[in-house]
Amino acid sequence: MSDQKVEGFVFTVVEDDGENVTIEVSEEDYLREKAAGVEEESLLKPGRHKMKRGGFLKRHPELKINFRERA
Repeated sequence: MSDQKVEGFVFTVVEDDGENVTIEVSEEDYLREKAAGVEEESLLKPGRHKMKRGGFLKRHPELKINFRERA
C-alpha cells in the first residue's frame, strides 16, 4: 500500500438488488480494524453478510418524518 491513509470500515459489495445487499469482509480487513483498536464486538467477522436496506424504517414506521408545509 502507498502512503494513502485508509479510513473507515472496508468491505466488498458482492450483490446488491436495491433492497438486499451482500457484503464480504476479508480476513485482512478484519485484522486491520482489530489492530486499530476497534472493539471485536463492533466488527463483522470475515466472510459474507446478507443485509436488508431500509429495514429500520420498515420496522419502526412511527419514526417516519411527516412532511410539513412552510408558513
